[in-house]
Amino acid sequence: MEKVAMYIIGDIVLAENTGNALKKWRNLFNIQQIELAKYLNVSPSVISDYEVGRRKNPGVNIIKRYVLGLIEIDKEKGGQTIKALKRILDKSPSMKAILSIKEYRNPIALEKFIEVIDGEMLVGDNLDIPIYGHTVVDSIRAILEMTGDEFYHLYGWTTERALIFTNVSTGRSPMVAVRVSVMKPRVVVLQGITKDNVDKLALKLAEIDNIPLITTQIETKELIKKLNEIK
Repeated sequence: MEKVAMYIIGDIVLAENTGNALKKWRNLFNIQQIELAKYLNVSPSVISDYEVGRRKNPGVNIIKRYVLGLIEIDKEKGGQTIKALKRILDKSPSMKAILSIKEYRNPIALEKFIEVIDGEMLVGDNLDIPIYGHTVVDSIRAILEMTGDEFYHLYGWTTERALIFTNVSTGRSPMVAVRVSVMKPRVVVLQGITKDNVDKLALKLAEIDNIPLITTQIETKELIKKLNEIK
């Protein structure tokens, strides 16, 4: 776990806004302020003060305690986030199915994300969902060539991201792949298809997993260009 801890600590220390970086990682671990405060034996207001900048930037020792607290809490819950991060650091396979993968400096609301990709939401109604990154994947190659272990690499640092499948015909196969996966993306985007051609089973699977499902008809290269402009 040391490699993961050092990476996160480095990301926070080098961030332009330390408070935002602290909050980002806490949200990526899906840990509440009160939960982390209890573990660190401080009041929730202390965590809040550091995250919003009411206290001056914390030193490396405080950041280290903060990060190790996130890691230990995650381990107590089964360590799913740590396992995902460790896979990325230990193994970075060259997978041709992945066309673009990026983590955002700051999360972007789903409503804004939909505007960027000129998308249309077919399943879901919460436009305030934060998106922390994206992965654009060739749907055919992903399904035919990627193993179950490699599929996890689509999630980058976090599952709180948009998983975008290109060159989709009906959307059934991508949604089946997401359905059988233990890890779920925050949002699924089907590129190159209109809402009228989306398979009914794909819609049903998105509803079952409570995953917003979006379509976009922007050409792949232009789509990637727009996504990569998100900071």
